[in-house]
Amino acid sequence: MSLLKMTKDSIDIGIVVKDLSVSEKFYGETLGLPEVRDVQISADVAAKSGCASGPFRFKAFQAGEVQLKIAQAESNPPSGSGKVDAATGHRYLTFSVESVEDAYNALKAAGVPLQGEVTEVVPGRFICFFADPDGNMLECVGPK
Repeated sequence: MSLLKMTKDSIDIGIVVKDLSVSEKFYGETLGLPEVRDVQISADVAAKSGCASGPFRFKAFQAGEVQLKIAQAESNPPSGSGKVDAATGHRYLTFSVESVEDAYNALKAAGVPLQGEVTEVVPGRFICFFADPDGNMLECVGPK
């Protein structure tokens, strides 16, 4: 029996960004994820819940069953992203796609920073990595 009695089959993910408007354009317009929420968290709520020491705002985008929450803190924290071998902790998010090659070409055409080439990792499964405006690593996985 699970300790957490989950109400859906997936978890939601939050990414802290430098500029909410730039990231909103990237996730909403460039990647085409629909925005589903826009929430302002007060300093009191942030302190009481223990999630932050000051106020912040987030926008949630629907990515399949997952809500991807993009947050901007008023305190303007430093970047903490990097490649898989840069540090422990969260390193990248994965999008399962119909065709990695098509996704790669669409990302390239949109001017998204690509981190390498479409690569076969196991027979019939391909990956490509790219970055959001804050350098957070994102991955596409699926058939070529």
